[in-house]
Amino acid sequence: MRLLGLRRGTELLRLSGVAEYHTSYRVLGGLSDEKKDLIHNGPDLQDFISGDLMDKNVWSDYKGNLKRQKGERLRLPPWAKTEIPMGKNYIECLTPDFRGDKKAVETIASSGLDVYAHNVETVPALQRQVRDPRANFEQSISVLKHAKYVRPDIVTKTSIMLGLGESDEQVYDTMTALREAEVDCLTLGQYMQPTKRHLKVEEYVTPEKFKHWEKMGNELGFLYTASGPLVRSSYKAGEFFLKNLVEKRKTKAI
Repeated sequence: MRLLGLRRGTELLRLSGVAEYHTSYRVLGGLSDEKKDLIHNGPDLQDFISGDLMDKNVWSDYKGNLKRQKGERLRLPPWAKTEIPMGKNYIECLTPDFRGDKKAVETIASSGLDVYAHNVETVPALQRQVRDPRANFEQSISVLKHAKYVRPDIVTKTSIMLGLGESDEQVYDTMTALREAEVDCLTLGQYMQPTKRHLKVEEYVTPEKFKHWEKMGNELGFLYTASGPLVRSSYKAGEFFLKNLVEKRKTKAI
């Protein structure tokens, strides 16, 4: 994975036809050479798809729609992988938002965790449709920020589901807001409808678009961006990368 400059990142967005984005957000400091090296230790998009990303013939026979039409249920596209890379050797906890209770956040963050994970789930505009009405984007951001405030050395992580009807501009703005909140790691995965009672899939996101978001995540300064069809919040965002990062931070503390 190659880190691109902010100007080059904006140019990529324009060239890809995503949108004309404004970059008035706070520009964060560049990653250290050590952290740049660690990024290379994590899986990339190829680990989360079936077939070779460069070989379009693998998917050329798929005639199904990627965006849902009214009254339709989308078929699973052929690039969706059935096995997810797993790993171990560090402590990660996926937490609720505790309804904004900062004392509860402090208790968990101070419990000896290596990675504090809490999911924003989707872009701000779709929060009320997708999440429990007691949850919201601002509250989730405050949880992640407070965990980092309590433990500056802790790795914070969140996840976004794609395919719920969000626009590219909304995804980019959400990623920017997360990075401004100093979230370290981000996972982006395809939303799958678990039962008929749940929200329908509005779009199947292509591998190329997942690759695009991986690049944008690295450009914005996330320590690690896991982006692919079957990336999940339960996937411990870049097992190999996070394991090395945690070990190096522990060594420095000693």
